[in-house]
Amino acid sequence: MVLIIYSQMSIKLTKIKKSDLPFFLKWWKDQDLITLTSGNFDEPDEKLPGYFFKMIESKKDHHYIIQYDEKTIGHLALKHKDSNTFEITIVIGEKEYWNKGIGIKAIKKALLLGFNKLGYLKSYLEVRPENIRAIKAYESCGFVKKGLKKYPKNRYQPVTLKMVLNKISPKLKI
Repeated sequence: MVLIIYSQMSIKLTKIKKSDLPFFLKWWKDQDLITLTSGNFDEPDEKLPGYFFKMIESKKDHHYIIQYDEKTIGHLALKHKDSNTFEITIVIGEKEYWNKGIGIKAIKKALLLGFNKLGYLKSYLEVRPENIRAIKAYESCGFVKKGLKKYPKNRYQPVTLKMVLNKISPKLKI
């Protein structure tokens, strides 16, 4: 049984399940995707399932598959940071669905879930400063730039752009 959290038109967010592992293994090895996200190519294949099963077992974080017309195309997570705040992450793993506005719709569904159902008051995300397409998508959802965050020990992603959104923000566009 698949639990559908939110459905609008043909985009659905469904809780991840064990049978979704092959999608993650494919996406985590896609050089284009990794370059836009973490940039880490060094993980051996045998370690990747462990990361996936930690996501499924998480009691604090909420991980979803993004489905478009019943096809699995990406992953979205609401990561618990404190009682008021969650971090949102999203990857549209199937490239033929890039630049179609699907990510924006999925983010808006996730914000409704995080703010209204889970009771958070603030959301934030971190994005590579050069990922202009993602930054524009986040801004269209109401996120505002808060500045660069440095990770000097991270050779894959030493700098990110932090963006935030409050539940009561006038810029919230759901």
